[in-house]
Amino acid sequence: MAISKTAAFRGISDCKIAAVSDDNTISYSKGDLYDVPIKNLNITENRENYELKHDDQVQAVESVLQSADISGAIARVPMDVLNIFTGGGVSPGGSGENETQTYDLDYNDVPGYFFLEIVSARAHADAGDVSDVHIQFKKCRIQSLDYSIEDGFATVNFKAKAIRTINDGQIKSIVFNESATAIS
Repeated sequence: MAISKTAAFRGISDCKIAAVSDDNTISYSKGDLYDVPIKNLNITENRENYELKHDDQVQAVESVLQSADISGAIARVPMDVLNIFTGGGVSPGGSGENETQTYDLDYNDVPGYFFLEIVSARAHADAGDVSDVHIQFKKCRIQSLDYSIEDGFATVNFKAKAIRTINDGQIKSIVFNESATAIS
């Protein structure tokens, strides 16, 4: 018997990002997954809408998904994630007790595409058959970063746009799992 098609989910229990290394008609692949301690995520689908009119009456309506706007706040940012977001570079330096990790971004750095997936491990289906919910965006590009440094912990707010892949045309996937599944 198939599991439920309706479930409520609460919170984000895991989020990972990886650079998209290949997206063409034959294959899609991504690099190493990096853990991102995300605080929240907002998703807005962007649709192009068309109306067919005849004799001043709407006869039909088409709505075509073009992209999705994603925004969120990250509590701790791995430098490798900044590198994926912006195209900057991370380099180690020093030695012994004077080691450093430096993230540099310059005018010529170009953001690449990235894969983003979140998991909610607190899913609730009336039948009790959904353990977790995964939401995936296979091809995103950063639109802006906003650093908020206050008394307490700093956050990085980001905005990205998810577009369809060349490989399979997907923009977003939502997967309900009967057994909890790790991001892969």
